[in-house]
Amino acid sequence: MTIYIYIHYLRSFYNFCLEKGFIDKNPILFLWEKEDKYWEVTMPLLNKVNQERINEYLLSLYVVNYSRHTISGYRYVLQSFFKDRKELFTSIASGDIQHWLAQLQKMKKERTTMFYINALTSFYRFCVEEGYLEKTPMKKRWFPRLPKPVPKYLNKEEVAKVRKQSEKELLRNRVLVEFLITSGCRIGEVYLLNRADVDLENRIAMVVGKGKKIRQVHFSVKCALLLERYLETRKDENPALFVTIEGKPRRLSINWMYRIINRMGSSSGLSSALHPHRFRHTFATDLIGKGAELSFLADELGHANLQTTQIYANLPEKKIITLYRRYMG
Repeated sequence: MTIYIYIHYLRSFYNFCLEKGFIDKNPILFLWEKEDKYWEVTMPLLNKVNQERINEYLLSLYVVNYSRHTISGYRYVLQSFFKDRKELFTSIASGDIQHWLAQLQKMKKERTTMFYINALTSFYRFCVEEGYLEKTPMKKRWFPRLPKPVPKYLNKEEVAKVRKQSEKELLRNRVLVEFLITSGCRIGEVYLLNRADVDLENRIAMVVGKGKKIRQVHFSVKCALLLERYLETRKDENPALFVTIEGKPRRLSINWMYRIINRMGSSSGLSSALHPHRFRHTFATDLIGKGAELSFLADELGHANLQTTQIYANLPEKKIITLYRRYMG
């Protein structure tokens, strides 16, 4: 265990050097960072045909632009399920899968179990579509009924606290916060933004969302003014919108953005941890509270499925606000 602690400290140190621009690459990588083909099962399975079909399935996810996180997670689930099975995937009965899931439920949380079921369901659906199976052995009744998650957004007072704290920060950090609050972007989308993607006059930015889909997002007048000031201070030629301050300017990493936001939340005196996605939830709930249509909000957030956006319409507090403003002004 001691050696892993040392590796962790070294990796953290090199990450710091990387963010400061002192080095170009962290020499100590995680195991998954060393894998070139994260969409392949490299660990030998007992049944080679199972391994071939799994890799074919994972490749299909990669081709249609599933995220690395999802593909890696599904690969882990399928490896765990098939690694010690000699029988062909077409011969595994529903009862065997149910027994495996029942054992899993004793050790894992409900949401983790749901992820495992989703991975197996998706794999077997692929096998049916490709003609390897006539019907899937997965059953809908196995899915646990989970409570609908409530987005953790910031109220007006908390937003004011964060904005006040941002005024004490570097201009770059203040711009980052204001852009997240008023655009509703995912942090990964902000990370990929280049200066050329931003139209200050029309307050529009072109972002690359999930599935590499490009969409327009909008931001406030205040954000545009801060962005203009920030860009005027930039003397470098790096195309990235947000870059490191010290050393040779580099694209500001997602990890570093998380640190900035988290630290700012702590300094603001918030009762719970602040992370970038809370700004996205705040943006969405604020628009719903002001009477925005779900279809408009879905476009702004980049949701392919309107049901994903529906979660914001189920917030009791926002419904009350909407009704009050509708009838009382």
